Amino acid sequence: MSINWEIAIAAGSSSSLEFLEIATIAYAIAQSGYRREAILGCIVGITTIAIAAILMGTSLQVIPLHWFQLITGAILLWFGWGWVKKSVQRQATGRRAGWLDEDPLAAEGIALDSQKQGFSTLNFLVMAKSAALEAIEIAIIIITLGLASNAWYEALGATGLALVISILIILVLHSYLLKVPDVSIKLGAGLLLSALGTFWLGEGLGWNWLFGDWAILGLVGLYSLIAIASIFWLKRNVNLQAVDGSTASNH
Repeated sequence: MSINWEIAIAAGSSSSLEFLEIATIAYAIAQSGYRREAILGCIVGITTIAIAAILMGTSLQVIPLHWFQLITGAILLWFGWGWVKKSVQRQATGRRAGWLDEDPLAAEGIALDSQKQGFSTLNFLVMAKSAALEAIEIAIIIITLGLASNAWYEALGATGLALVISILIILVLHSYLLKVPDVSIKLGAGLLLSALGTFWLGEGLGWNWLFGDWAILGLVGLYSLIAIASIFWLKRNVNLQAVDGSTASNH
C-alpha cells in the first residue's frame, strides 16, 4: 500500500507543535503542584474534541465534492497563511513561540488557583480549556486533510505519532525543549497547508493543474521562495531600523 507522504507530513507537523504546547502547559501546571488536574484536564479536553471531531467528520461526508474542495482549500489556506505569516515574522526577528518561555503559563495568560489542598476544580478546568482550544485547531486540520484526500491512515497515524512524541519530549527531554525548532516546523507546516489549500481550491474551481498532483510540490517551492525572500527583506528592515536607532542615540 502506497503512503500519501504529503498528508502524513502535513498532519504530523501541523499537530506536533500544538500537542507540544498542550504538553508544556500541562507540565508547568503539574510542576506547580497540580499533577492530577493537569493530567485529567488534558485527557478531558483532548477526548472531548476528539469525539466531536469524529461526529463532525462523519456528517461532513454528505457535502458534494465540488463544494467540499472549495471549503477545504479555503480552510487550509487560512491556517497555512496564518502560520507562514507568523513564522516569517519570528524568523526575521529571532523570536520564538510564547509557550517556550521560561514561564509558559504567564506567556499564555494562564493564572492558576492558589488552592493547595485537595483537587482544584478551577485548575482542572483551566487545563481542560487550554487542551481543548489547541485540539480544536488540530481537529479542523486533520478532518480537512483526511476528507479531502481520503488518506485517513496517514492523517490519523501521523497525528497519533506526533502526540506520543510530544509526551515523550516533555517527560524525558523537557530540559531540551528550548532547542525544538518550533518556528521552522510551523513554517514548513504552513507552507505545505497553503500549497494543499491552493491546490484543492483550484480543483473546486475546475482548474486543470499542470502535472496533476505534482503541482502541489511546485506550489510548495513557490511559496517557500516567497517566504525566504520575505524573511530576508524583513531582516534587512529590522537591521536598518536598529542601525538608524543606534545612530540617532549617538547624536
